[in-house]
Amino acid sequence: APHVWLKACTGRFGVPFPSAAMRASFRRAAGQSLVQKILQKHLVEGTAASSAATVVRPGDYVSLRPKQAMTHDNSFAVIQKFQALGAAMIHDPRQLLFALDHDIQNKTEANLSRYAAIEQFAKEHDVDFYPAGRGIGHQVMVEELYAEPGSLCMASDSHSNMYGGVGCLGTPMVRTDAASVWVTGRTWWRVPPMAHVELRGSLPAGCSGKDVIIALCGFLNKDQVLNHAVEFGGAGVASLTVEDRLTIANMSTEWGALCGLFPADEQTLDWWLS
Repeated sequence: APHVWLKACTGRFGVPFPSAAMRASFRRAAGQSLVQKILQKHLVEGTAASSAATVVRPGDYVSLRPKQAMTHDNSFAVIQKFQALGAAMIHDPRQLLFALDHDIQNKTEANLSRYAAIEQFAKEHDVDFYPAGRGIGHQVMVEELYAEPGSLCMASDSHSNMYGGVGCLGTPMVRTDAASVWVTGRTWWRVPPMAHVELRGSLPAGCSGKDVIIALCGFLNKDQVLNHAVEFGGAGVASLTVEDRLTIANMSTEWGALCGLFPADEQTLDWWLS
């Protein structure tokens, strides 16, 4: 498999991206990756792919039951799709989460009416609800411990990749797929090709996780990871704070990836349990 090595560079603001201190090699992952193992755990029972003899591979179409499914302001549009399906009940209210965070500065009657309708729907169906001003939905997912290490969480937003920073496979879904989760508790996914980023060394003073992901986007800018599942590994992971990992995972969206997954190590578990 081809390797692409990150070279030393000096950033726009004079902050050097590490060369010997932290380099990343990019390669396609071989064998069954952490992403595939997590997917395997969330396969819907009774489907062909869920057979004990079947191993999930890139290119497979699989039926999945995510641990959590988050929607934000677009919950209003998903409610309309849910109702258009003729559904009366949420399959599993504990699987869902509504967090209003996109248009909170909009105090028009139309927007406040939408927000009120989302909150009322959440109350009627016993869905966890976080109102405008509580925080960005992805932060809520992590801070309130919905995004568990080793679990699969989806959200109707492109930056769902962020959950990968705590070892949770986070990936986006469109509104129609969100409605299907509301109704059935399940959705489908085509297992993407895998890419592995190996981090070595440690970040020097003045560098953060954002420098890492911006450098990756800049150096590997020929769609090498477009629609891939990206896994971050290597000894350099240990030097990154959970906040750095969350930033890198979040911005793997800008890199074109469908997820950006870090392994859950002792630092992750200590942070998660604190």
